[in-house]
Amino acid sequence: MTDLFVGLHRGPIDHEASSVINAVSNESIDMGAALALVTPPSTELLPRVDVVDAQGETSYGIAVGGDVDGIYGDGSDSTDDTTRATNAAGQGVVVVTQGRCKAKIDGTIVLGDPLTASAAGGLEVAAASDEVIAIALQAASAGDMAAVDVQRQGIL
Repeated sequence: MTDLFVGLHRGPIDHEASSVINAVSNESIDMGAALALVTPPSTELLPRVDVVDAQGETSYGIAVGGDVDGIYGDGSDSTDDTTRATNAAGQGVVVVTQGRCKAKIDGTIVLGDPLTASAAGGLEVAAASDEVIAIALQAASAGDMAAVDVQRQGIL
């Protein structure tokens, strides 16, 4: 699939229509990864996020930047820091919780598909009883970065 936003290296597609927050990473996080909230240590009150590791898990948003601030990659897991938002626990990560951004795709999707978190940390087509985090804004295949509209709509 052709990347429709090749000039967009980090951040949401449209700042005017997006809700973007800063959080603390709980591990290394790839750009475009689906994130879930985790319990922070007792010594901090900031939101802490981790890469989703279960299909259909309740997602908080999509990683679009961070302390390492790599660029959106090809959707595959990073082997170095060039496509990571963070590379260790305790670093800052920028998260789109609502609005349009690029996300890692772990299955074949078509325009308008409801998307849920996959076990590989990206997004895939939601099945019955999955938590819908986003809607596909373009068709894509596994391993792509694709435009999505994060809306956290709840259970399909």
